[in-house]
Amino acid sequence: DFLKVRGGWSKVGGIGALTPYIINQTFGLISTGFGSQGFSPNSQSNPELKPEEKIGIEAGIDARFFESRLRLSATYYDEESTDLLLPLQVTPATGFTSAWNNVASMRNKGIEIQLGGTVVKNKDFRFDIDLNWAKNDNEVTDLGGLDTYVLGGQWGITLEAKPGRPYGDLVGRDFERTPDGQVVYENGLPVIDATQKVLGNITPDWTGGANFTMKYKDFDFSMLVDAKVGGDVHSMTYAWGRFAGTLSETLVGREGGLVGNGVMSDGNGGYVQNNVVVPANVFNQATYSNSVESSSIFDATYVKLRQITLGYTVPSKLLKNSFIDALKFSLVGRNLAILYKKAPHIDPETGFSSANGNQGQEFGQYPSARNIGFNVNLKF
Repeated sequence: DFLKVRGGWSKVGGIGALTPYIINQTFGLISTGFGSQGFSPNSQSNPELKPEEKIGIEAGIDARFFESRLRLSATYYDEESTDLLLPLQVTPATGFTSAWNNVASMRNKGIEIQLGGTVVKNKDFRFDIDLNWAKNDNEVTDLGGLDTYVLGGQWGITLEAKPGRPYGDLVGRDFERTPDGQVVYENGLPVIDATQKVLGNITPDWTGGANFTMKYKDFDFSMLVDAKVGGDVHSMTYAWGRFAGTLSETLVGREGGLVGNGVMSDGNGGYVQNNVVVPANVFNQATYSNSVESSSIFDATYVKLRQITLGYTVPSKLLKNSFIDALKFSLVGRNLAILYKKAPHIDPETGFSSANGNQGQEFGQYPSARNIGFNVNLKF
């Protein structure tokens, strides 16, 4: 049994998103019908660039009680990153479309907790539960005077960083709304507000997981469940599925039409409940498309059965006269099931790629695949 207190301070540098040949301007070669020709890259180099800098503090405890049957580890951290390197947009009249500079700063602080316990332990059987939970609060603290920086985007949605907000705002168009948030309709269809607005953010509220492990003599079994709660995702699969009439939601109103949930003008500056019936296809194509993004923003919360493992360890006495020291066979299944989610028709743990600018955006993803395998662990 023990109780430890730990703490640390660090200061490190980095190059961030920099790639080779960004410090000094270089030229590339391209093969054409007239031979190799030189060209200037679209990004302007900057010999005055400085390394990114991150200063952080961390404090935590590690504890073991009841002969390590109860285990606890908790960490608090606070990190500030400054002089972050970004390619800023510049007028093409300069001969470039972007120029690198140290312009941004960001702060991350949060807590991580791991709690484990041996629930049952005897000669032949052992049952352990291990839980983890983490919460990170992120804030973009400075963008060098910019109001926003576009990280990427697809179709009508853009992913942006804004000072004073968490990293990764999903920005797009919404419907016109009354002061209390109700959608405004005209002739039975929602009115689209062309103003760009923050519709969501990719940052989750918290993440966590639970691992259950059981061992009986030479057999062992483990099951891992993990979760991400909060954050948002924009689904073009949903938007185009509603637009094209391929999703089950479009069955509503196919016979007799439907009435949108919202209000319409009463002609005197006020509003009354919308009561105009429109055909289902007209309603869906006006409400879901690449002309408005808010109707396809969803909570990206999920809970997954991430992994199950069943193993058998060959008793050492059976290997006594062989060159093998240890032998174990395992059946492993990964990504087995989505136990809970809020985003319809898609796996919310999705994206076009792992690139920063593609987070929180989905379109035409393949269904999630289960992986089942057989492992042999041999030691000699």
